[in-house]
Amino acid sequence: MIDIIENFFASVFGNNVVLATILISIIPIIEVKGAIPFAMSSAIWKGFELNSGLALLWSLVGSSLIVPILLLIYEPIIRFLKNTKLFKKIAVKIEEKINRKKQAVENKINEEDKNKQANKKTILKALSVFVFVAIPLPFTGVWTGSCLAVALGLNFFLSCVVIIVGNAIAGIIVSIFSSVLTPLVYIIIFLSLMLIIATFYIIKNIRIKKQSKFANKDKVSGKQ
Repeated sequence: MIDIIENFFASVFGNNVVLATILISIIPIIEVKGAIPFAMSSAIWKGFELNSGLALLWSLVGSSLIVPILLLIYEPIIRFLKNTKLFKKIAVKIEEKINRKKQAVENKINEEDKNKQANKKTILKALSVFVFVAIPLPFTGVWTGSCLAVALGLNFFLSCVVIIVGNAIAGIIVSIFSSVLTPLVYIIIFLSLMLIIATFYIIKNIRIKKQSKFANKDKVSGKQ
C-alpha cells in the first residue's frame, strides 16, 4: 500500500513535497488533517519529507487560500446545482446538512439567553464556527466551516478570521499527534475515522429511507 502511494506521489509531484502539501490541503475532508501527516511521512517521501513546522505552514497556506473563495461561491454554487437535474439531489442534501447544523447552533444560542444583543449572538456564532473548524475530525474543516459561516450569516471578514484561526488550531493539533504517533499511524487512524463516520451516515440514510418508505405505505393503506 505504501509503495502504491509513494509511486503515485512520485509520478505526480516528483520530490516537490511543498507543492503536494499545498494541493492536498485544499482537498475537501482531507485538508490539514491529511496534508500534514502526508508531508511528514518518511515512508512516502523517502528523505524529502518536511518537519512538523514546515508541514503545518504549507498545509495552512493551501487550506487558507480556499477560504475566501468558498465564502464567495457557496450560495451561488448551491443555487446553480439545485437547478440542474444531475446534481440537484446532492445540492439539496448538502444544504439540508448545513441548515441542520445552523439550526443546532442557533437553538443553542437562543436557549442560553433569549435576550442577547445582536452583537453577542454574532460572537457566539463566530465561536461555534471556530470550534467546528478547530476540531480535527473528518468532515469538519474549512470547507464545511465556510458553508456553515455563510448559512449563519456571518460577514466575510469575520468568517475568514475565525475559519483560518480555527484551521490553524486544528493544524497544530494534527502536527502534535503526527509527531507523537508517527505520521503513518496518524494517517491510518484518520482514514479509519473517515470510514467509520461514512459508514454511520450510510446506515443512517438507509434507515431514514426505510422509515419513510414504511410511512408512505401506511398512509396509502390508511387511505384505502
